[in-house]
Amino acid sequence: MEHNNSTEVRQLRIPTPFSVGPINIFLLKGETCTLVDVGPKTKEAFELIESFIKENGLVWCDIDRIFLTHQHVDHVGLTAEIVERTDAKVLAHPDAVPYITLDAEFMHHHDHFFHTLYRENGVPEKLLGYVERFRKMMEAYSEPAPVHKAITGGEVLEGNEEWVSIFTPGHTQNHLALFRKRDGVMLSGDFLIKEISSNAFVEPPARPGLERAKPLLVYRQAMNKIAKMPIRRMLSAHGESIENHAELIAHRLRRNDERAEKIYGLLEGIGKTVFELSAELFPSIYLKELPLTFSETLGHLDLLEEHGRVKPIWIKDENIYRYRQV
Repeated sequence: MEHNNSTEVRQLRIPTPFSVGPINIFLLKGETCTLVDVGPKTKEAFELIESFIKENGLVWCDIDRIFLTHQHVDHVGLTAEIVERTDAKVLAHPDAVPYITLDAEFMHHHDHFFHTLYRENGVPEKLLGYVERFRKMMEAYSEPAPVHKAITGGEVLEGNEEWVSIFTPGHTQNHLALFRKRDGVMLSGDFLIKEISSNAFVEPPARPGLERAKPLLVYRQAMNKIAKMPIRRMLSAHGESIENHAELIAHRLRRNDERAEKIYGLLEGIGKTVFELSAELFPSIYLKELPLTFSETLGHLDLLEEHGRVKPIWIKDENIYRYRQV
């Protein structure tokens, strides 16, 4: 626990039904009280939060604010239920809002984007139903929730003024963290995880007609920026705290380069689709974890393309892209 007279940081670990394992959520207890992320919509998670609030000498109505680092359901699932009990104001990045509110028009755009992207990059037709199944599974652990204030980074947290929001895109394009300068503590969400690399997920553009972001390139840029910050301790949403963030970031960037080299080597000859490469790179999980393995593979191809080493070629008679060495 980190504390001084104005703000205490309390941590609660909540089990999740997802392969990433338990999530750490945080309570900023000061002049006002802020929950940083809320866990998935499960009975167990709700009961743990309810006990956590009581253990900290609070009742539901003492929670003034919910700060959401990003839109993934292990972070936002219980938002609506907690707002109903607390009247707390929800803060999130504007591009996270349609995911949190489960905006129907955006979700249609989301599904259309993935159907097209997967189909054009070699995912077999029989697997395209994964898009709806994945979203329905996500919706099982969440429900539409309001966002009262959209923030983009650099805002001081009202009532917990020691804390400033920091824009940390990459894992998602709308990821936010909180930083306290006086002791160098960052509540870093999924931006950096000690035990595993944080996947840079491919996402649809915020609005139809825009180009998709290249998440690994965005993430590497953000990591280079965050590595220079005077952070003494990162409290991550998964796993243990991080006390050597710049060293860990340097390690992750090197691993990116190593994986990119491996992929480059696999592209000798006629070239391969993203799906074919993901099957080679992740033979045991590429079907079970399609969004993760596809994102990881495409992200490293984006990196190689940025360096002028590969390019996607449209194969007209197959209606797919194959990546080839340049």
